[in-house]
Amino acid sequence: MRDIDYDKYYAKHCARYYGWLPATKAYQKQIKKKPLKYFTLCGEEAIDVFMLELESALSRDKTKRLPNVFICECNEDVARRILALVRPPLQEAMIIGPLEQILTFQDNEHTLGRSPDEDEPDRRIRRMLHVKGQFQRLKSYFPFDIINFDAYGNLLNPDDEANKLLYQSFEKIFELQESINAFLLFLTTPITHIHSDFQFRFRGDFEFNVSTYPKIRSALLSSVSTIAYDEIDENKRTALGFAKSIVLSAARSKGWNGEHKGIYIYQNRDLRKMLSSVVQFSKARTAPDESAYVEDIVRIIEQMPLYYSYEASLENQEVQKHLRKIIEYREKTRNEYRGEP
Repeated sequence: MRDIDYDKYYAKHCARYYGWLPATKAYQKQIKKKPLKYFTLCGEEAIDVFMLELESALSRDKTKRLPNVFICECNEDVARRILALVRPPLQEAMIIGPLEQILTFQDNEHTLGRSPDEDEPDRRIRRMLHVKGQFQRLKSYFPFDIINFDAYGNLLNPDDEANKLLYQSFEKIFELQESINAFLLFLTTPITHIHSDFQFRFRGDFEFNVSTYPKIRSALLSSVSTIAYDEIDENKRTALGFAKSIVLSAARSKGWNGEHKGIYIYQNRDLRKMLSSVVQFSKARTAPDESAYVEDIVRIIEQMPLYYSYEASLENQEVQKHLRKIIEYREKTRNEYRGEP
């Protein structure tokens, strides 16, 4: 989907407009901080960046740069175009390379104790040292108030090695955020093809919850009139499975409590389904709060997910109007500093 026109991707903007944006406003009001520090894997259009700037969650300095925005992009040509458009404070704020490789970097016999800037004739080792440098730089930028983990990959397809690393890099985030007490996460992944291992895990965790937590069992009976996994709507099953088995499992294992602000499922142009979770995390004082976990699952059962089909999004005038407003603001901003260094 790299050739998609994000300026007209209305279904995705439903998740931004109804999910990312209100959660950001509520979070910013709660922590009383302006501007927020933001990490993203935005595309060339940078819709998310300009949306948050337009809504005052991000702001430019006197040089018309965004001092609290950090971006990762694996394609160097695309990275240059994003840098010219978004204008973070320095070129160093743009991390170039595959996020899954950068965040999962570990020293080996070829890189241990060596500087990323050292001369190295071996191309393979030189590449390792480059990734090490990118990891060190990205690590130094943590923690962030908001992380937009909208990577080009599938968190639910472990057969692909890149996806395995992607999942590991998602888990790594919770370690790198350790010096902050709370943060907001936007997490997006395809869900049309879920690997059988994850389907099995989703089912097992669901049945464990039903048998272990009376509140979850009661919420299912009152909301969907069943506790049988296969009788529940597929979108809700997936939302529950992803929340419990992926998001909360990773967070709780690293000492974080999670509160889902919303889960949004939408169709892309090819009618494949995407899931976007909006979750606020808070650091557990000793161990993750069991009652908070149960309440979060109950809230998901009762209120989530919201679904936006591709066809319906083409008729959503509210979302289209908001997206046009962002694009107009982006172009106005671009014109203001066009030609400047």
